[in-house]
Amino acid sequence: MSEKKKPNPSAKEVADYLILNPNFFKENPEVLNSIEIVHESGAAVSLIQRQVELLRTDYNSTTDKLMELLENAKNNDDIFILTKKLVLDLIDASDIEEITSLLEKRFKKDFGEDKSRLIFFTESNKNIPKGRIKNPAESADKLADFMKPGELFCGEVKPDITKFIFNDETFIKEVALIPLTSNSLKGMIALGSTQQGKYTENKDTLFLDFVSEVVSRLIDNHNS
Repeated sequence: MSEKKKPNPSAKEVADYLILNPNFFKENPEVLNSIEIVHESGAAVSLIQRQVELLRTDYNSTTDKLMELLENAKNNDDIFILTKKLVLDLIDASDIEEITSLLEKRFKKDFGEDKSRLIFFTESNKNIPKGRIKNPAESADKLADFMKPGELFCGEVKPDITKFIFNDETFIKEVALIPLTSNSLKGMIALGSTQQGKYTENKDTLFLDFVSEVVSRLIDNHNS
């Protein structure tokens, strides 16, 4: 009577066995030395060589992620320092006109914005510098798709919108529109970039929201 042939173990069974018996290759080195793995290039390499390659890949990936984290941390530190300086100077501003001028200049000089504009949606106000007033009804019509109540907008806009916002023909491709939370004057901080990718939906805008809140509070104080 012939002996019944045992079925070959499945790949999962082999993997499970090796996981449960981590000393297998140590106790059976001849097996380890005989294993070859086909590399992506088509050449056969030993298991140890393959492990070295995987470790090197993991190391490079971890190093890249660490460098990215360090770079982001440095950028955040730089933004914090510049924001702190801006806020302290805004607090010392004597009126809304000085707040407007200071804010626009600092965003361009310190934060590298191509365009910076503080805009107010009102019919008229003697405290607001020339060229910063927008008709509320026209603004609501032009900016309806970008200015949701209490929401910041980041992204691409058409040339007619950038011309309306910045009062001139520009090469602006993307904008960040940060609404003010002022009780006495409705408006927004408008930033423009000639490069794509600077203002995206997933951009960290925490410091922009903070600056908007500070500016709004100061405007209320000067407009009371």
